[in-house]
Amino acid sequence: MIVRKGYRFRIYPTPEQEVLFRRTIGACRFVRNLCLEQKVLERHRSQPRSLSAWSQGAELGALKAELPWLREVPHHALVQAIADLHKGFKAFFEGRTRFPQYLRKGEKESFRLPDPKQFRVKDDAIFLPKAGWVAWVRHREIAGVLKNVTISRSGDHWYASVQTEAEVVDTTTNQGATIGIDLGVAKPITLSDGTVFALPRVSTAERRHLAAAQKRMARRKKGSKNREKARRQVARIQAKWARRRNDAAHKATTMIAKNHGVIVMEDLKVANMARSARGTVEAPGRNVRQKAGLNRALLDISFGQIRSLLAYKAPLFGSRLIVVDPRNTSRTCPACGAVDAMSRKTQGVFSCVACGHADDADVNAAINILAKGQAMLNQIQPEDLPGMACGSSRTSGRKQEEDSREGRSPVL
Repeated sequence: MIVRKGYRFRIYPTPEQEVLFRRTIGACRFVRNLCLEQKVLERHRSQPRSLSAWSQGAELGALKAELPWLREVPHHALVQAIADLHKGFKAFFEGRTRFPQYLRKGEKESFRLPDPKQFRVKDDAIFLPKAGWVAWVRHREIAGVLKNVTISRSGDHWYASVQTEAEVVDTTTNQGATIGIDLGVAKPITLSDGTVFALPRVSTAERRHLAAAQKRMARRKKGSKNREKARRQVARIQAKWARRRNDAAHKATTMIAKNHGVIVMEDLKVANMARSARGTVEAPGRNVRQKAGLNRALLDISFGQIRSLLAYKAPLFGSRLIVVDPRNTSRTCPACGAVDAMSRKTQGVFSCVACGHADDADVNAAINILAKGQAMLNQIQPEDLPGMACGSSRTSGRKQEEDSREGRSPVL
């Protein structure tokens, strides 16, 4: 099994290299927006042309002749920007994302070099085209075959993300227990064995600090140096939150993937969950401020990021990730199977109205998620599940049945 893994290191470019990086980001944004505009205009023609990533990339030569400043940046980064745009179109037509939008200055400050022949790495520096050797802190070894590198900016820091490709010979080495995961606001990550991972949250004081910085930026004249200083201050605050959130998410998901053989979690639709409740002028929404606070909490925990991290870390540790339907996981009693919304009158306690079974609400939901995952595994033959240890689901199921008879856990 071939897996890809990313290694992110902080780089320290010189002032000249930093100017080149900024110009490259701006050039990629310009080329991407130009190709997007070309695609949009072609849709309204009576006989639209079929514009592919290859055909639009072939026009870069003529574009550089007309705009010589595009020659100052690496050519492969511009080609990759066009390829990423067409990946966005493919995702849109498959129903996985919205229609590609125009990028503004300050959004997605990064560019990628897709050809491993274009860069080289050593202990204290990385070689990039047109920039030369850029100093970095290589705090760990890079394993695998180099595939591409992405240069990005977060706040005032620059990073190089090196992606490698390696073959995992055996993905069934993890003999850990099967675990269910419940994601929530009060308790970000709750496992079916009762373990809770409390991810860091943005405090009220920090939000006030950000609001004050945003207010200062809004009062500055557009295009002025003072507004740019205020904008960078806002970016620094948000980048600090992102680094803290990513660090905690990586540590939690690594511990989960490393210690469990099968991981079961809900297939949550985060975009629908975090949708605004404002409504329209004709049909205004209700409890808008309360829903806005809930949306901030959901995005602060980053449910989608946790799932993505587990999806790529599970094969690395020899485990398997399974997603199940989230319906009724928080209102089902694992002891008697009764489904009733009244069983969870409060946020933290589940008390079944049918049999009286009581448990922590989040642990109860995680147990139900685990039960759904085990039911899915029992319906599918082991040979139809690449990367899953044969018989692991049946073994764990027998053990839980024995535990339930002896009163050690609820019946699943």
